[in-house]
Parts: sequence; C-alpha cells; structure tokens
Amino acid sequence: MNSGLVLIIDDDVAMAEAVQDMLQAAGHSTAVACTGFHGLKLAREVKPSVIVCDMQMPNMTGTDVFHALASDPATAHIPRVLMTGYIDADRSCANAFLLKPFEPHQIVEMMKRVISTSSKASTPKKRELVADAHWRG
Repeated sequence: MNSGLVLIIDDDVAMAEAVQDMLQAAGHSTAVACTGFHGLKLAREVKPSVIVCDMQMPNMTGTDVFHALASDPATAHIPRVLMTGYIDADRSCANAFLLKPFEPHQIVEMMKRVISTSSKASTPKKRELVADAHWRG
C-alpha cells in the first residue's frame, strides 16, 4: 500500500515504536517525533499524508499540536488522528480519534479510512472518524 507518509508524534518511545511497527507492517511509510515541538517542525519538513499524535505529552499536548497545525496554512490540510486513553478527551482538533489501548487492525483500518476520506474530499468538510468505525459529521 503506497499511501504517503504517516507522522507519529508521541513522547512514549515504546508506544511510538509500536504504532510505527503496526503501520509499517501494513505498508505505510512512517516518521516519528517524540515531542510536540519536533512534530510541528517535522510536519512542515516531510509533509505527511496523516499525523497521528498522542494527547498527553509534556510541554505541548496533542491538542496544542493539532491547533498549531490547523492554524498553519502549510499543514492545515493534513488529516489529524488523536490517540488517547481518555474517552472524554477534546476531539474537536482532530479528524479522527483512537482510544488506547487499541489493536493493530484498528489503527490500520483508521489509516485506510482517513487517507481514503482525505483523498476523496472535494470540499473541506469536517468529519470525525472513531476507532470503532462510527462517523460523526
């Protein structure tokens, strides 16, 4: 599957590597940043197809990262997937939401849907994808 690059932003190195392994096994190219600041810089440099970011990180939360990405014309169009263990997390900054813990097939299916949705979108329409395949438009 050639679907472009997926940028993973997570301060938990083991989690970032696990997500990277899951996505690479499914044929995705990946890049990893271990801080929100590094993730913002890398997003501008590598221009990923999708950004997957953890919610809880020191100094700059996933929400902070996604708000910064959304306000930058160079990165605003990139679909954003929020990973968190908190069911009640603010999802308004993301296009999709993955509740931890998740199975490998869930993140792989999420990437398929996010990439498919973003490549088919003819108008900028805000939709939220949730790991259990429910849509919120």
